[in-house]
Amino acid sequence: MRVRLLMAVAVVAFIAPFASPVLSPATAADKLDLGELLERARRNNPELAALREAAIALEAGARAEGRLDDPTLKIELEDLSTKRPLEAGPGNAMMTRYTISQMFPFPGKLSLKERMAGKEAQAARAGINSRELEVTAMIKEAYFEYAFIDESIRITREIKDLLSSASDIAGTMYSTGQVTQQDVIKLNVEQAMLTDELIMLEARREVAAAGIKSLVNMDQSEELAGSAELPLVRASFDAEELMKAALVSTPDIAMLKAETEGSELGVALSEKNYYPDFMLGVAPIQRDGRFDSYDLMFQVNIPIWRSKYGNLADSARARARAAHSRLEAGKNRKALEVKGAAIEVDASVRQIELYETSLVPQAELSYESALRNYRAGRVDLIMLLETERDLKKTRTDYLKALFEYNKRIANLERASGVELAAVQKD
Repeated sequence: MRVRLLMAVAVVAFIAPFASPVLSPATAADKLDLGELLERARRNNPELAALREAAIALEAGARAEGRLDDPTLKIELEDLSTKRPLEAGPGNAMMTRYTISQMFPFPGKLSLKERMAGKEAQAARAGINSRELEVTAMIKEAYFEYAFIDESIRITREIKDLLSSASDIAGTMYSTGQVTQQDVIKLNVEQAMLTDELIMLEARREVAAAGIKSLVNMDQSEELAGSAELPLVRASFDAEELMKAALVSTPDIAMLKAETEGSELGVALSEKNYYPDFMLGVAPIQRDGRFDSYDLMFQVNIPIWRSKYGNLADSARARARAAHSRLEAGKNRKALEVKGAAIEVDASVRQIELYETSLVPQAELSYESALRNYRAGRVDLIMLLETERDLKKTRTDYLKALFEYNKRIANLERASGVELAAVQKD
């Protein structure tokens, strides 16, 4: 009778952790904060820092493009005395001319150059935003993988502990002749296999932690504070609205738009080549130590080689057409990317619902039945272990489905450039 009671307790103890597919949440103090990781990456990720500095350099260069070149100063000494050949200075010359000149591009050229360079800087800023979205998605994926491994370790440890209790019970039953020693041995082997699995899972967790540290620029010797958990919320979104938003505001499209606008400005600048640039100058003249006259100068280049400028304009127009085509191709790719990501998210939702409503409950019922029948002597230990393995695999596969769902949500956010609102699952 005492043995029967122990087996009944074992049934309740073993089934309790699997009564619901919902995962056990970690306490706030023990939880690894994903938001803090993302903020740290935005501040400290060296790749993002390098891109920001490159954008600052382009913006400063764009402002410089709108400024005139430096003026020039030329000093001419005329009729130097041969009696003092080594004293070359205004005091040894009959006349000294000081020429100050400044080049002036045709009106509109400087502003076009500045605006073109500004579009390049604008594209660089969009590139930073695009890379930030990619880094965010990478951190989320690494975090979710870390959480998946954490939860897998928790489940494996729970099952290992429960198998240890079952092994003790089997030992008691063996001592009373109800089971053979083979049952005890098999349970011990099963525990050893779980120990081996825990070793591999803990190694995978260390690798996942190292990946997170690399992305947020943490030293590898620094410990991640707390465990991670897979979110159990569902994201609410409209795929068509996400596609529309992606074609308007995503950094990838913004970058292509800036490049297209810059190429159009390049066409306008190439057409300015048909017009001349100017030089203005003034030359005060010094005679016998006195400035008694001055010269004025005006210089203009003559753009007579029209075919040269025509070819440059044709080249600029071809680049502009190519940029427009790249923009359209980019929009098509973006629409496909968002649509595909949304379809994958929808498939993950249906997969999770299948696990929660069917697969996990059925696996739990199967194990309950096997444990009752093993206690009653109607099934052997092999059948019990098979149902235990099926339950463990189903629970782990459910975790994997949650991991894939959250990873696909992160991919959809990266593709659409929209952070999706989450709705708590009922």
